Amino acid sequence: MQRAAQQLDWNIYREIGEGFDTPSAVLKSREARTFDRRSEVLQALSVPRDDTVLHALQIMDAERLTICPATSQELSGDLGGAVAVGVVAVADLKLVFESDEYHVLDYSIDDFLSWRQHVVAEDSAKVVRYRSLRRFNVVSVDHHETLHVLATRLLASKLQRIFLSSNEIARIVGIVSSREILIEVVDQLLHTTSLSSRFDGSLWTSRLDLVMV
Repeated sequence: MQRAAQQLDWNIYREIGEGFDTPSAVLKSREARTFDRRSEVLQALSVPRDDTVLHALQIMDAERLTICPATSQELSGDLGGAVAVGVVAVADLKLVFESDEYHVLDYSIDDFLSWRQHVVAEDSAKVVRYRSLRRFNVVSVDHHETLHVLATRLLASKLQRIFLSSNEIARIVGIVSSREILIEVVDQLLHTTSLSSRFDGSLWTSRLDLVMV
Protein backbone atom coordinates (compact mmCIF):
# COMPACT_ATOMS: atom_id res chain seq x y z
CA MET A 1 0.00 0.00 0.00
CA GLN A 2 2.77 2.43 0.92
CA ARG A 3 4.68 1.64 -2.29
CA ALA A 4 1.51 2.13 -4.36
CA ALA A 5 0.83 5.49 -2.71
CA GLN A 6 4.41 6.61 -3.35
CA GLN A 7 4.11 5.61 -7.01
CA LEU A 8 0.92 7.65 -7.28
CA ASP A 9 2.77 10.62 -5.78
CA TRP A 10 5.47 10.35 -8.46
CA ASN A 11 2.92 9.85 -11.25
CA ILE A 12 1.14 13.04 -10.26
CA TYR A 13 4.47 14.86 -10.04
CA ARG A 14 5.33 13.79 -13.57
CA GLU A 15 1.92 14.55 -15.01
CA ILE A 16 1.70 18.07 -13.65
CA GLY A 17 5.36 18.72 -14.42
CA GLU A 18 5.28 17.54 -18.04
CA GLY A 19 2.09 19.30 -19.08
CA PHE A 20 2.10 22.59 -17.21
CA ASP A 21 4.46 25.39 -16.24
CA THR A 22 2.35 26.36 -13.23
CA PRO A 23 3.31 23.51 -10.87
CA SER A 24 7.01 24.29 -11.26
CA ALA A 25 6.32 27.97 -10.67
CA VAL A 26 4.35 27.16 -7.52
CA LEU A 27 7.12 24.94 -6.17
CA LYS A 28 9.74 27.58 -6.99
CA SER A 29 7.73 30.22 -5.14
CA ARG A 30 7.65 28.27 -1.89
CA GLU A 31 10.51 27.76 0.57
CA ALA A 32 11.67 24.40 1.86
CA ARG A 33 11.91 25.90 5.35
CA THR A 34 8.18 25.23 5.72
CA PHE A 35 9.28 21.70 6.74
CA ASP A 36 11.83 22.95 9.28
CA ARG A 37 11.16 21.01 12.49
CA ARG A 38 14.49 21.61 14.18
CA SER A 39 12.90 21.83 17.61
CA GLU A 40 11.58 18.27 17.23
CA VAL A 41 14.32 16.47 15.30
CA LEU A 42 16.62 15.60 18.18
CA GLN A 43 13.90 14.49 20.59
CA ALA A 44 11.16 13.03 18.38
CA LEU A 45 12.44 12.35 14.86
CA SER A 46 15.85 10.78 15.47
CA VAL A 47 17.51 8.12 17.60
CA PRO A 48 20.69 8.51 19.69
CA ARG A 49 23.55 6.44 18.33
CA ASP A 50 23.81 4.50 21.60
CA ASP A 51 20.10 3.59 21.61
CA THR A 52 18.72 0.37 20.10
CA VAL A 53 17.54 -0.43 16.59
CA LEU A 54 14.20 -1.50 18.05
CA HIS A 55 13.71 1.97 19.50
CA ALA A 56 14.52 3.51 16.11
CA LEU A 57 11.82 1.34 14.52
CA GLN A 58 9.35 2.43 17.21
CA ILE A 59 10.12 6.08 16.44
CA MET A 60 9.61 5.52 12.72
CA ASP A 61 6.30 3.77 13.39
CA ALA A 62 5.05 6.52 15.69
CA GLU A 63 6.08 9.33 13.33
CA ARG A 64 5.17 7.45 10.11
CA LEU A 65 8.73 7.65 8.85
CA THR A 66 10.69 5.28 6.63
CA ILE A 67 14.11 6.59 7.68
CA CYS A 68 15.54 7.81 10.96
CA PRO A 69 18.79 9.74 11.49
CA ALA A 70 21.16 8.29 14.06
CA THR A 71 22.39 11.26 16.05
CA SER A 72 25.03 12.35 18.51
CA GLN A 73 23.50 14.40 21.30
CA GLU A 74 26.96 15.58 22.35
CA LEU A 75 27.68 17.00 18.89
CA SER A 76 24.15 18.32 18.38
CA GLY A 77 24.20 20.57 21.45
CA ASP A 78 21.39 23.07 21.94
CA LEU A 79 21.41 24.86 18.57
CA GLY A 80 18.35 22.98 17.33
CA GLY A 81 18.31 20.20 14.77
CA ALA A 82 20.60 17.19 15.02
CA VAL A 83 24.05 16.09 13.88
CA ALA A 84 23.51 12.84 11.97
CA VAL A 85 26.19 10.16 12.16
CA GLY A 86 24.24 7.62 10.12
CA VAL A 87 20.82 6.53 8.91
CA VAL A 88 18.64 3.56 9.77
CA ALA A 89 15.60 2.63 7.69
CA VAL A 90 12.56 0.40 7.72
CA ALA A 91 14.16 -1.26 4.68
CA ASP A 92 16.95 -2.50 6.97
CA LEU A 93 14.47 -5.07 8.25
CA LYS A 94 14.92 -6.92 4.96
CA LEU A 95 18.58 -7.50 5.81
CA VAL A 96 17.58 -8.74 9.25
CA PHE A 97 15.04 -11.18 7.80
CA GLU A 98 17.41 -12.43 5.11
CA SER A 99 20.21 -13.01 7.60
CA ASP A 100 17.89 -14.54 10.21
CA GLU A 101 19.79 -12.59 12.88
CA TYR A 102 16.91 -11.02 14.75
CA HIS A 103 19.02 -10.35 17.82
CA VAL A 104 20.61 -7.39 16.02
CA LEU A 105 17.41 -5.44 16.70
CA ASP A 106 18.69 -5.13 20.27
CA TYR A 107 22.04 -3.76 19.07
CA SER A 108 22.99 -0.15 19.61
CA ILE A 109 22.72 1.95 16.46
CA ASP A 110 26.52 2.14 16.21
CA ASP A 111 26.85 -1.64 16.44
CA PHE A 112 24.01 -2.17 13.98
CA LEU A 113 25.59 0.16 11.41
CA SER A 114 28.78 -1.89 11.63
CA TRP A 115 26.80 -5.13 11.30
CA ARG A 116 24.88 -3.78 8.30
CA GLN A 117 28.06 -2.69 6.56
CA HIS A 118 29.53 -6.16 7.05
CA VAL A 119 26.41 -7.95 5.76
CA VAL A 120 26.15 -5.78 2.66
CA ALA A 121 29.89 -6.05 1.92
CA GLU A 122 29.61 -9.85 1.78
CA ASP A 123 27.19 -9.69 -1.16
CA SER A 124 28.41 -7.85 -4.27
CA ALA A 125 24.85 -7.51 -5.60
CA LYS A 126 23.78 -5.80 -2.38
CA VAL A 127 26.78 -3.46 -2.56
CA VAL A 128 25.80 -2.30 -6.06
CA ARG A 129 22.12 -1.97 -5.17
CA TYR A 130 22.63 -0.03 -1.97
CA ARG A 131 25.20 2.26 -3.57
CA SER A 132 22.82 3.03 -6.43
CA LEU A 133 20.04 3.86 -3.96
CA ARG A 134 22.41 5.76 -1.66
CA ARG A 135 20.32 4.23 1.11
CA PHE A 136 22.93 4.69 3.82
CA ASN A 137 23.79 8.27 2.93
CA VAL A 138 22.39 11.38 4.56
CA VAL A 139 20.79 12.91 1.44
CA SER A 140 19.68 16.44 2.26
CA VAL A 141 18.61 19.82 0.90
CA ASP A 142 19.26 23.13 2.66
CA HIS A 143 16.23 24.81 4.20
CA HIS A 144 16.93 28.02 2.25
CA GLU A 145 16.19 26.22 -1.04
CA THR A 146 12.79 26.15 -2.73
CA LEU A 147 10.28 23.32 -2.70
CA HIS A 148 11.15 22.84 -6.38
CA VAL A 149 14.76 22.04 -5.48
CA LEU A 150 13.57 19.79 -2.67
CA ALA A 151 11.13 17.90 -4.92
CA THR A 152 13.68 17.57 -7.73
CA ARG A 153 16.33 16.20 -5.39
CA LEU A 154 13.87 13.77 -3.85
CA LEU A 155 12.80 12.51 -7.28
CA ALA A 156 16.41 12.13 -8.44
CA SER A 157 17.44 10.28 -5.29
CA LYS A 158 14.73 7.60 -5.74
CA LEU A 159 14.30 7.66 -1.98
CA GLN A 160 10.98 7.85 -0.15
CA ARG A 161 12.17 10.71 2.06
CA ILE A 162 15.15 13.01 2.33
CA PHE A 163 16.48 15.26 5.06
CA LEU A 164 16.13 19.00 5.33
CA SER A 165 19.36 20.56 6.57
CA SER A 166 20.71 23.89 7.76
CA ASN A 167 24.15 24.73 6.43
CA GLU A 168 24.52 27.49 9.03
CA ILE A 169 24.45 25.08 11.94
CA ALA A 170 25.46 21.95 9.97
CA ARG A 171 22.50 19.97 11.25
CA ILE A 172 19.47 18.04 10.09
CA VAL A 173 16.33 20.11 10.74
CA GLY A 174 13.59 18.02 9.11
CA ILE A 175 12.54 14.94 7.16
CA VAL A 176 10.38 15.36 4.04
CA SER A 177 8.39 13.03 1.75
CA SER A 178 6.89 13.56 -1.70
CA ARG A 179 3.41 13.36 -0.23
CA GLU A 180 4.12 16.13 2.28
CA ILE A 181 5.37 18.40 -0.51
CA LEU A 182 2.28 17.69 -2.59
CA ILE A 183 -0.09 18.32 0.31
CA GLU A 184 1.71 21.59 1.08
CA VAL A 185 1.07 23.05 -2.41
CA VAL A 186 -2.17 21.35 -3.48
CA ASP A 187 -4.49 24.23 -2.53
CA GLN A 188 -2.36 26.71 -4.42
CA LEU A 189 -2.28 24.41 -7.45
CA LEU A 190 -6.03 23.85 -7.46
CA HIS A 191 -6.73 27.57 -7.22
CA THR A 192 -4.41 28.51 -10.05
CA THR A 193 -6.53 29.62 -13.00
CA SER A 194 -4.35 28.21 -15.76
CA LEU A 195 -4.23 24.77 -14.13
CA SER A 196 -7.96 24.64 -13.33
CA SER A 197 -9.00 25.67 -16.86
CA ARG A 198 -6.88 23.00 -18.55
CA PHE A 199 -7.33 20.11 -16.14
CA ASP A 200 -10.31 17.97 -15.23
CA GLY A 201 -10.74 19.33 -11.73
CA SER A 202 -12.89 16.47 -10.45
CA LEU A 203 -10.37 13.86 -11.61
CA TRP A 204 -7.48 15.85 -10.13
CA THR A 205 -9.23 16.24 -6.79
CA SER A 206 -10.20 12.58 -6.55
CA ARG A 207 -6.62 11.48 -7.23
CA LEU A 208 -5.27 13.87 -4.63
CA ASP A 209 -7.75 12.45 -2.12
CA LEU A 210 -6.08 9.07 -2.65
CA VAL A 211 -2.65 10.53 -1.97
CA MET A 212 -3.71 12.30 1.22
CA VAL A 213 -5.44 9.33 2.85
